Formats: sequence, C-alpha cells, structure tokens
Amino acid sequence: MLNAVKAEDPRELRVIIDRIQHAGWKVNGWLIAGREEGRGLLVDTGADPPAILEMVRRHGVKIVAILCTHGHYDHSAGNEFLARNLGAPVLAHPLEKARTPGATDIVKEGHRFEFAAWTAEVVHLPGHTRGQLGLHVPGVGFWCGDTVFRGSVGSTVHPGHGTFEELQRTVLEKVLSLPGETTLYPGHGEPTTVAHELERNPFVRVWRGLEKPSSRPGRYEGKRVTIEVWARDYDGGHKAQVRFADGRRDVVPGSRVQKVTL
Repeated sequence: MLNAVKAEDPRELRVIIDRIQHAGWKVNGWLIAGREEGRGLLVDTGADPPAILEMVRRHGVKIVAILCTHGHYDHSAGNEFLARNLGAPVLAHPLEKARTPGATDIVKEGHRFEFAAWTAEVVHLPGHTRGQLGLHVPGVGFWCGDTVFRGSVGSTVHPGHGTFEELQRTVLEKVLSLPGETTLYPGHGEPTTVAHELERNPFVRVWRGLEKPSSRPGRYEGKRVTIEVWARDYDGGHKAQVRFADGRRDVVPGSRVQKVTL
C-alpha cells in the first residue's frame, strides 16, 4: 500500500516525504529526500521492502543511509534486501545493533546528516526499546518510531524494552518539548503534531497532570493491576497503562489486559 504524505507547510517544500504503509501492521517505511539534490534517507524497512525500493526508484533518489529506529521485525524486515539493492548502510543505536537484522553500522544521538537544503539529526529515544532512535529534521518534522503515535504511545513490554519512566521522560522531554506545530511521523499509523498529542493523547494528558489516572482493577498476564489509562491504539485496538501491586508501571497492549468487574 503506497501512501504519499504531502507537505502542508511551505517549509517542507524543500524535501520529499513519502512512505509505504503495511496494510496489516500499519507500520511505516519513510523516505525523506531533498527535492533538488536527489539524496535522502530511509527510516525503517518492514512495511513492504520491494514496494519501498520501488518508491525510492520512482523518486530517483540516492539513499545515503537506512536508519532503523529499532530492531523489532516489523521495522527491520527489509534491512538486508534494501541495503543490497540501494548500496546503503543500515544504521542502529549501539544498544540496538545486535538485535537489528542487517545492521552494518552504529549511530548515536547527535549525529547529523548534512544535505544541501536540510539537515537531519539523530535522537536517542529510550522506552519502547532501550536503543530506539528518532530523526529530527528542523523545520520539517520529527520521525519518532514507536515512541508516540496519534493518540497513543509505545509499549514497554516487548523484547529489548526500556522502562515506563524512560518512555514517559522521552515522550515529554525529547518529543513533545518541540514546538507545537512540529509534525510527528510515527512508526505506525498516521502523522500527528506535538500540539495535538499534548492536548488529546490520553497518556500524555495523565502524565501532564491534566487528568487523573483511572483506578479500574484488571489483570495483565495473570497479575492484578490497576488500569490507569485505557486508550485507542493506532491499529484500532487498545493500549493501557497499568500499575502493578509493587507500584511498577508499564504500557501494554490492551489485548493482553482483562478488565475486572467488581
């Protein structure tokens, strides 16, 4: 499935932003490239690798690097295929490289890709995984992987995960601290903005103290929990913030939570 993301802001006219979105996983494979110089980057490769390759060729772009936000299969499945066909390195965070198929090089926070009319800076986004990466293109947008979605956030229970506190700090201090008009291009689902998520995202509203957490009882993998946030996720399902008896919190798939009726 091919979805073009059209620039709505004149500042974005200097770059091409396009994507392939997997019909089932709703995962995005993003292309960012200069309109005039014809060089750019790929962010994640799991959507549909042959379709991603066709997208790059259709735009006539030279890919200088493939940035893999994290090593989960839905984001990395096409790394080796696309690296081979595009002659580009696959970059991952040092904490993520060993679990990222096809990763050839490491890249750390602060690394800058310099192009003729735009710059992209790598940002470390621990939480969903310990070594997750994002990409900030000033004046254009922020590619945030599985950190923030439209109306939801990443989970903290999948392989290589970080902690709830890391995710919360990353979301509030590294992503949603950007100007409100900043477009967020997530790893799954549709683009959003910083302003929208600050005001409308149920998790963020609780974290900012705009709403009180719920106290509904439930079970997660057989353990008693308190369901503090219950929200629609990018795929039409749900995601939950749960608090365990020992006070620990996690963001978990709603499909694995059982609501308890008293």
